[in-house]
Amino acid sequence: MKKILLLDADGVAIVPRERYFSDRYSAEFGVSKDLIMPFFKNEFNDCLIGKREVSEVFAEQNMLAKWGWKGTLPELFQYWWAGENTRFEEVLSFVQELRAQGVKCYLTTDQEKNRAEYIMHGMGLSKDLDGAFFSYQLGVRKTDPLYWQKLLAELGNPNPSDVEFWDDDEENVDTAKAAGIDAHFFTSFEDFKQSVKKKKK
Repeated sequence: MKKILLLDADGVAIVPRERYFSDRYSAEFGVSKDLIMPFFKNEFNDCLIGKREVSEVFAEQNMLAKWGWKGTLPELFQYWWAGENTRFEEVLSFVQELRAQGVKCYLTTDQEKNRAEYIMHGMGLSKDLDGAFFSYQLGVRKTDPLYWQKLLAELGNPNPSDVEFWDDDEENVDTAKAAGIDAHFFTSFEDFKQSVKKKKK
């Protein structure tokens, strides 16, 4: 049985969002996506690897006014994350069974600092997992081989083949496989559960 299990956040530990924030915000507030997307295509990528802080970018570029948001940045965060904050309870319940059997379970996800903290504490995943590896902390995203080198080092350099990883993004899966990790594409809870159970026998 694998002793270390890694799970992606959105799409695995968290139910996939129905609509992206930019689509939802544009539709609900009548703000053109042309005003929203430049942030996500540019500065947000630096936030994901810890080079910038979202609050700094918003302050420097007066983003709240540009987007027509009448409240505060924390209130915008709450609106933003409300569309992607449903815990995948079946997955997390199964994770508890595995942890009770000695499997160490971690979140592996590309996140900026604010949502990372919200996922762990606002959504309570810190209680469901043994820890997390966030891109903003490692300074690199999952599509970069260096992410997996750093993650394995943080885990104490186990044999990569003894580490199992599930993600709903094939590029992330392929990069992890190239690092020697037993990586799988997540399609459904049942597929995930049955696959993990087979390896326990």
